[in-house]
Amino acid sequence: MTGEEMERAIEFLLQSQANFEARMGAFAARQAAFEEQQRRTDEQIAETGRQLAAYAETQSEFIQITTRNVDALTAAQAKTDERLNKLIGLFEQHIVAGH
Repeated sequence: MTGEEMERAIEFLLQSQANFEARMGAFAARQAAFEEQQRRTDEQIAETGRQLAAYAETQSEFIQITTRNVDALTAAQAKTDERLNKLIGLFEQHIVAGH
């Protein structure tokens, strides 16, 4: 190998090394950007989980309140039915008695 060929080979190796290092630098930058995006995504997922948990708790409370109100209305309706039946009974007695 002549001196000129040796110089070209060395220049080629140096250029290849420089290209490799540039590609590795670009790769490292893309990797860092990907990791940052992954971190933000993880935070968004965690926040969504917290919001869903709060929503589920709110829905559970709403269901409990609604159930209590329906139960109270059912009990009130039963009392109203009972009072109405008593009034009907009194009215029927009044009619039967000839008033």
